[in-house]
Amino acid sequence: MFFHTPDWELALFAWINQDIQNGLLDVLMPLLSSSTFLWAASIALMAAGMKFRRVTATMIVGVALCVGISDQVCYHIKESVGRVRPYQSLPGTRYQDSGVWKTLPADFSQQKRTGSSFPSSHASNAAAAATFLYAALRRKSLWAIPVAIGFSRIYVGKHFPTDVLAAWAVGLAVGGVFVTLYPALCSRLRSRWMRNKLRT
Repeated sequence: MFFHTPDWELALFAWINQDIQNGLLDVLMPLLSSSTFLWAASIALMAAGMKFRRVTATMIVGVALCVGISDQVCYHIKESVGRVRPYQSLPGTRYQDSGVWKTLPADFSQQKRTGSSFPSSHASNAAAAATFLYAALRRKSLWAIPVAIGFSRIYVGKHFPTDVLAAWAVGLAVGGVFVTLYPALCSRLRSRWMRNKLRT
C-alpha cells in the first residue's frame, strides 16, 4: 500500500531525528526505544509497586493483557498498511546499527516495498498500559511514558510522526475499552473460581 508522507511530517521528522541531535539524547533515546530495557524497567517498577502495596497482582495481569491486545491490533494494522520505516526509506535519516549511529546517504535508494512502520507498537503498547494504570492509580505522570517512548521511536529513525500519533490513538482506544471490560471479566473469573472451589 502506498503511503504518502506530507511535507509537514517530513519536516517534523527531520527536526526530531536530526536537528535536535545531541550526545545526551543519543544515549537516552535508544534506551527508551529498547524493548529489553523497557521490559526490565517495567518489571522492576511493578516489583517495587507490589512491595509498597501500590500495585496489585490484578493490575499486573491487566496491564499484561492490555499490552498484548494492543500489540496484536498493531500487528494486523502493520500487515495491512505495509509502510516502510524511515531508516529504510528516507535519505538523511539517523539510526543505530549495532550501537553505532549512522546516516542514510543523500543518494540512498529505497529497496523495500513493504515494511512495518505504521503504527508504532512500542508507542501503542505504552499508551495502552498508561491508560490502564491511570484508571487504577490516577497519576498524571504516567502519560509521560508513552510520550517519551513515542518521541524516542522517531529520534532513532524507526518511525514517522504519524506512526506514533496513530499508535497513541490505538493504545488509548484499546486501554479505554479494556478498562471498561476488565472489572466484569475479573468478577466472572472470580465467580467461576469460587464455584470450582465449592465443588472440590
